[in-house]
Amino acid sequence: PVATLLKCYLMDVAGVDGPSFNTDTDHWPTQTELLRDNTLLTLIHEFLFHSTHRLMHTYPSLYKYHKVHHEYKQNVFQASQHNHPIDYIISIASPVVLSLMIIQPHSFTQFQWAIYLIYTNLDDHVGYSFPFSPVRWFPFAALTQEHEFHHCVNIGCFSSKLDVFERLFGTNVKFILWEEKRRMKEDV
Repeated sequence: PVATLLKCYLMDVAGVDGPSFNTDTDHWPTQTELLRDNTLLTLIHEFLFHSTHRLMHTYPSLYKYHKVHHEYKQNVFQASQHNHPIDYIISIASPVVLSLMIIQPHSFTQFQWAIYLIYTNLDDHVGYSFPFSPVRWFPFAALTQEHEFHHCVNIGCFSSKLDVFERLFGTNVKFILWEEKRRMKEDV
């Protein structure tokens, strides 16, 4: 509800038309539009989340709010929703609101995307990598281990659902080295 109110307020201030809530069949998005908008929403959100999450770790004045989320050293469901309000506004709500303002998808697409975000957030914080999880079906899907590493050592792996920006910005290098060491120990 907070993100929705913030989105509506910001769209009004920016003079941007609100989302379409038409329910007649003439206004429903086509399958191509659904695929396009969900893909664009996800990519934009990932970039914005990666950027804001990295900012929360870079500046001590912001990290003091984000560290509430890191009170959990291992991923559990409760950690997915355990945020300071300032952290929530900057790194959770803002990427969502800005993505929706940029793409302006149909309300049905927003609903689909919201379900995807909630599911992937919980999947990220479950503490176990389910091999059958639909989150793993996408190209560049981030591994649960990446987020587990992030919580354990509190560095790198700032993205949420995809690791494309981790690869692009090199923020997963320490995770890759850690994973290689872990595998070497297992082989011994």
